[in-house]
Amino acid sequence: MPKMNETYKKIIETLEKNIKKEEEFYLAKEQIDNIIKDIIEDYDTMFERYDEKIRDLEETQAESMKKIDNLENRVKYFEKMLEMEDYDIFITCPYCGYEFQTDYDEDVSEIPCPECGRIIDIDWSENDDSDEDEDESEEE
Repeated sequence: MPKMNETYKKIIETLEKNIKKEEEFYLAKEQIDNIIKDIIEDYDTMFERYDEKIRDLEETQAESMKKIDNLENRVKYFEKMLEMEDYDIFITCPYCGYEFQTDYDEDVSEIPCPECGRIIDIDWSENDDSDEDEDESEEE
């Protein structure tokens, strides 16, 4: 704005020097003031539109980021599910609640939780009993 003020002052000085009638000078000054007001209003309107577009873009970006996060979580879930397909037994850590799968191996009596690292005691006989019950019911 300082440059605009300087230019305005120079224009007014030029008008004062070149227009001898006071009434004509004030008429020219008023017209220049009106033009400047119109320019400022146009700039204000333009900046308001830009601000509105920026807000719209920020909202759209926030929505897009939520969608990306959602997709990333889904991808992680499906990757985890693919990893789990290779295992036989689901286990929930009694310490942290993390759910994971592992292969059935009756020689293993302890498994470390992949999340918290604490050791979980495994009693494979609980699973064997349910399998035996199913085998007995099939034989009958």
